[in-house]
Amino acid sequence: MLEAALRRAVARFLDQEVAGYELKVHNDMAQWYQHLRRGDVVLVEGRLRISQLIKYATESQWSHSALYVGDELLRRGGRLREHALANFGAFADRLLIEALTDEGVVAAPLEKYRGHNLRVCRPSGIDAADLDRVMDSVFNDLGKQYDRRNLIDLALIRLSPIKFGLLKTRTIETCLGNCTDLEVICSGMIAKAFHRAGYPILPRIDVDPRDGQIEADPRRLPASIPHYSQTLPRDFDLSPNFEVIKISTFDVERLADTRSSVPREGVVELETTRS
Repeated sequence: MLEAALRRAVARFLDQEVAGYELKVHNDMAQWYQHLRRGDVVLVEGRLRISQLIKYATESQWSHSALYVGDELLRRGGRLREHALANFGAFADRLLIEALTDEGVVAAPLEKYRGHNLRVCRPSGIDAADLDRVMDSVFNDLGKQYDRRNLIDLALIRLSPIKFGLLKTRTIETCLGNCTDLEVICSGMIAKAFHRAGYPILPRIDVDPRDGQIEADPRRLPASIPHYSQTLPRDFDLSPNFEVIKISTFDVERLADTRSSVPREGVVELETTRS
């Protein structure tokens, strides 16, 4: 009883908002809705105390990740469509799938993050069939619980200079957390979906211990890929397989009409950069 009460108290503490959150750029949601695509990964700088803990442990601005599915629940029909319309109304065609510490895996409108610092990472070159597999995977995760132990393992690995206990046996292929199909974390759930479609987040090539050189011949030294449960929100930002999509805060069509009177350096346009 005491342990359960303590866990609830800690959870309540971590789920409180921090003071002094700074929104760096105003989010023009009309621009976001116009340019986001199905399969985009939305990175979020959270407002909660647990978000600050994740940021510190991962040395990154991004504490949360969600997968943009747009109107996919409506297009799939049946129970998913009914749920989207009943719960999100006008925003039912602008949805994310995300894993939250308190609610587990849920659908949610992108609108909820209007007041947060955001970044969009887009899978580069993924085909429609593989993207459908990604959608199938995250929809199958709806209703699953959040794997808090996974979060703790990730924090310990990042923060502990000395590996002890089970941490000594952790390898790049090791599953972290409870390692069941009933619990996930936000970034791990998305990474799993892309992995199953043959689209790794951070592919790695082992280094030959004999000479320290990267060995490109897979027959001699095969490539290794981190287990999806080890994926952090920042990994999508760093991934060579994802592009960072920057969405202008200006009305691009309005700027086009007045471009002749605006110095070139004053025009801010949509920009896509390789992460």
